[in-house]
Amino acid sequence: MLHALDRQKIILDNLKVDSVTSINHLIQKTKFHESTIRRDLKILAVNQKIVIVRGGVIPLKEVDKKPNFIKNIEQKKKIARYAASLIEEKDSIIINGGTTCSLIPDYLENNNIKALTNSFSIASKLLNKNVTDVTIPGGRIYEHHSLILSPFNFETIKHFHASKLFLSCLSINEVGLLEDDENLAKFVTGLINISDEIILLVDDTKFYKNDGSFIVCPLESIDTIITNKLSSKVQNFQKACLRAVTVSD
Repeated sequence: MLHALDRQKIILDNLKVDSVTSINHLIQKTKFHESTIRRDLKILAVNQKIVIVRGGVIPLKEVDKKPNFIKNIEQKKKIARYAASLIEEKDSIIINGGTTCSLIPDYLENNNIKALTNSFSIASKLLNKNVTDVTIPGGRIYEHHSLILSPFNFETIKHFHASKLFLSCLSINEVGLLEDDENLAKFVTGLINISDEIILLVDDTKFYKNDGSFIVCPLESIDTIITNKLSSKVQNFQKACLRAVTVSD
């Protein structure tokens, strides 16, 4: 019989390969009994080796990766702070990955909420804020974006319902929101379809950029845009959306 430390090393070695995984997947890979796996995972979590969330297990080295925030960080912080102020007690929210969205938990005051995110770092921050219910969808790891995207036609989260969806994008113009990855664009479109209120977080550098060739949604799908600057040349964004909020620099 393997010693507990040996079992835990095997679990961590599997997480090095998969980055995020389910308990059932670990049982299949390690052949350990379910009760043994769960006991070892609790020990690893107490020792701050992993984070256990609904939908998976994440090695701490993954959730603690610091995004390389360089450009427009102060603007992003102010946008995220305002977005966090919109979250009310008992809200059911989705926070999509992205540099600005990943700052929302830093300013979160209400932790009696349900939250779904496809970002490791956002999930970790929500747990550190003692959010009572955090869900991560299953799917493929997109290391470049530090996201989990489901390849199964949205099966993993189609039954989730959000009162508010917070998202960003690579760029935005008259066509709508744009991304550089087809699967990411499809995934975010799916998130929009299960959400009541769509809130876009973008700094002014995202407007009228030619980055991204995959349309996430038209402007009319967005309920609120939060940005640091809404110049005269982008007034049509304000017309297309129900609400545009400008936070001061």
